[in-house]
Amino acid sequence: MLRIFAVTCVLTALTGCSGVTYHTNINNDVLGDEIGTYVNKRDLHQFYSDQQAHESGASLLGRIEGESCNGDGRGENNNVSYNRAKSSAIDSLKADAMRRGGNAFTINSCRETSQSYCDISVTCTGQAYDLK
Repeated sequence: MLRIFAVTCVLTALTGCSGVTYHTNINNDVLGDEIGTYVNKRDLHQFYSDQQAHESGASLLGRIEGESCNGDGRGENNNVSYNRAKSSAIDSLKADAMRRGGNAFTINSCRETSQSYCDISVTCTGQAYDLK
């Protein structure tokens, strides 16, 4: 008897929730762009030096830069590490390479920068390349 009651309750709850719909401001175009950008960033080739890029026959597209700003500058967010901020800056650098039409890049330097509106800020510079 208890099993029948439990099954009935579960089925009632499931059928009662079947008409629930969720609405969000993320449409298929936005989601597709975000997924595409993520996949493309992972497909970029990283050269370890500008000389290696030159020797491979890649065409230089220009200087690129990526910046990461974590926190609000009040020092309340102590959980942000330099490595996490650097990783975010490198992602931004890769996005800059893609905006220039590149499929390869180098990282020339990453350094912590001082921004009054950030708890930690990192800027990375490099070069974008077109690798045929």
